[in-house]
Amino acid sequence: MMEAVFESDYSRTQLFPLHNAVAMRNFSEVQRLVENGYNINEQHYDRVTPLHMACLTGDIGITEYLLEKGAWINAQSIDNSTPLCDACAGGSVECVKLLLNMGAAVNPPLLLSTPLHEASLRGNTEIVALLIAAGAHLDPNDTHYGTPLHAACSMGTPSLSCIRYLLKSGVKVNAIKNHKTPLHYIAMNSRNADAARLLLQYGADPYLKTNSGLTARQISGQGSDMANLLAAFERTPRSLAHFCRLTIRRQLGPHRLKSLGRLEIPAILVHYLQ
Repeated sequence: MMEAVFESDYSRTQLFPLHNAVAMRNFSEVQRLVENGYNINEQHYDRVTPLHMACLTGDIGITEYLLEKGAWINAQSIDNSTPLCDACAGGSVECVKLLLNMGAAVNPPLLLSTPLHEASLRGNTEIVALLIAAGAHLDPNDTHYGTPLHAACSMGTPSLSCIRYLLKSGVKVNAIKNHKTPLHYIAMNSRNADAARLLLQYGADPYLKTNSGLTARQISGQGSDMANLLAAFERTPRSLAHFCRLTIRRQLGPHRLKSLGRLEIPAILVHYLQ
């Protein structure tokens, strides 16, 4: 039985030698196979191409080589994941830049997640910024997490810089996925008071309830730092300045980071509106 398993594993690797070379980051073997006429766009199990694998590993040399040789830049796996999605999942800033510069779709057809979801889920602020600058949709709702902000808030240790960048860019702070907002996600996954405070600063509604009738404060657990923060927030009326800031942000709309740069106002006001 053990020998049969080994033979089966060996056979599978031989079925897709280019995929295997890419996964092993063996550049010379990749070149040899391609130069000998191997199909550069052959699809592995789940319709994964060699370019998908190169982007996931973050190997910029192999990625660039495959693209130069005609790899499909927007190839879709069985779950609609593209090489750009995999580059974002792998965290390779250089691969993301290369793909965007060569025309990769920043908003591919959505099934499970978009590139922005992948980057947000991993708290990669630099990649999030690149995608938004390239025109990524801010609030697509995927089949699992919800919006990219939901994804960023689902981490056990959320990235405050990533959440802040999404909020500054104009995402919907009270977006709903399965009757839960990003603030609910923070309460469920990390109870991070700093992340909760950041969401509140951008207009998160602490009174919204899940389909079970629970607020974020109730989910976060009595006595936690997040619960204490939300309790204090509920007791304290918001200032007029707070509501004015939220209103102006809403009027500026999505991608307000670009809009703010064009306003002829003092830098202190730009910072205030961010």
